[in-house]
Amino acid sequence: MISRRTIRSGAIGAVVGSALGFVPLVLLVAPVVGGGVAGYLERDGAESGAVAGVLMAALTTVVTGTIAFARLGDLPFASPDVPLEGLALAAALSLLAAIGQIVVAGVGGALGGILEADRRRAADREPVTGEDRPRPWPRVLGSLVAGSVTFGVVAVVLTVVLDPLVWPSLLVSLPVGIIAGLGVAVLANHYLARAAEGRVDWRPVAVGAVAVILVFGLVVGGLSVLGQQRQAATTESTYQYEVTIAADETLENATFYVPVPTEGGSSRLGERFVEDVRYDRYAPAVRGADPDPAPVNFSYELVETERGQMLAITADRIEVSKVYYREVENETMGWYERIPAEEYDPDNPDMGVQNDGSFAFTVTLVADEPIDTADPFDDEPLLAPQADRTEVECVTGDSATHRCFEYEGQMYADYETNEGATVYVSAQLDGRNEWFSGGWTGNEYREWSRIELRGPQSGWVLTDGELEIGSGNYRD
Repeated sequence: MISRRTIRSGAIGAVVGSALGFVPLVLLVAPVVGGGVAGYLERDGAESGAVAGVLMAALTTVVTGTIAFARLGDLPFASPDVPLEGLALAAALSLLAAIGQIVVAGVGGALGGILEADRRRAADREPVTGEDRPRPWPRVLGSLVAGSVTFGVVAVVLTVVLDPLVWPSLLVSLPVGIIAGLGVAVLANHYLARAAEGRVDWRPVAVGAVAVILVFGLVVGGLSVLGQQRQAATTESTYQYEVTIAADETLENATFYVPVPTEGGSSRLGERFVEDVRYDRYAPAVRGADPDPAPVNFSYELVETERGQMLAITADRIEVSKVYYREVENETMGWYERIPAEEYDPDNPDMGVQNDGSFAFTVTLVADEPIDTADPFDDEPLLAPQADRTEVECVTGDSATHRCFEYEGQMYADYETNEGATVYVSAQLDGRNEWFSGGWTGNEYREWSRIELRGPQSGWVLTDGELEIGSGNYRD
């Protein structure tokens, strides 16, 4: 039978725990603190304190569920659109969370009961013995140091081993570390106080401590193995090759030779490009603009030139349409609205012009082995041709592997257009290794070769080339 005092202690603890549940970060330890308050107020040792803590968690769960029901209305059973599998999963997760909260609050209640019993025993000891009470500060300080060290070790170790499994892992490691630290601090104070009275047999205490450390080590080892397996299962190495052609005027009889990723005299990415590349065409974000312009009949081929193997992209006609617009706003939002060309005023800041002449051609290739992103010069594909490669200072990033280079590349462009036309052509190569560890992470090397041309063209041009290697995170 639960006494009135236990109900009162649990209710006060529930109020404290619920209030802390609204404080960011502190809410992670609200159950153990609320349980600790309930156990301390119970004033009847660890067992009764644990009961008060469990009651506190039960009351908090009921109150929280009632508030959620009042805010959300009907239960999800009332909606035929909710799948039973999803409902069962949500119910299982809710039940698991409630059980975890009750267990944690019970632990907090037991610790609160122990702390209160030690305080009461220390207060009663002086009148009975008539002796001077030893100063408690060395014991308290030692207990706090032991708890702090435990918190730090547990939190750091769990953060590391849980990174591949849980994101963000601090949401688990911090509350577990705090609970472990509080437990060690309270128990250390308890046994040191009893030791001062000569009432402690340290052998079972040592056996228990060793057992806890061994269990923690086994759990950490198991989690570490699972984390490594998760990293291995999520690791993927890919190459991505992208060519961009952007023109602001219509081009006739267009031919481009662009650098292609080459390794050992061949180009797997170039072959994949010729086989099944698709392009994305920019559509102006203007109301009234045609979202599906007529497709362009591009042709692709790997060709041998005097500059080496390159990728040829040709089209008889690349039709580019201009869309004139004005900016329209109401009280809450703004948008672009199409206007006739004759209404366009280049001096009006609320008017503008966009075109649909930007094309992005992209192919991706999955690598069988990890990519050497820190040193791709020997075994990884690089854009060719390139000359006068020089190492330069990287604009962003600072690590032992991160290095940047500039070089001169070459492209061939042949097309007819008006003299005021601007055409931007670029080739970009990315090689990256990715895996899940506290979120998606990885490393990569990237390379660009690009040029902006004016008017009609017929011949070879020099491009600006950039290469960035060793960017990102590396596993030991």
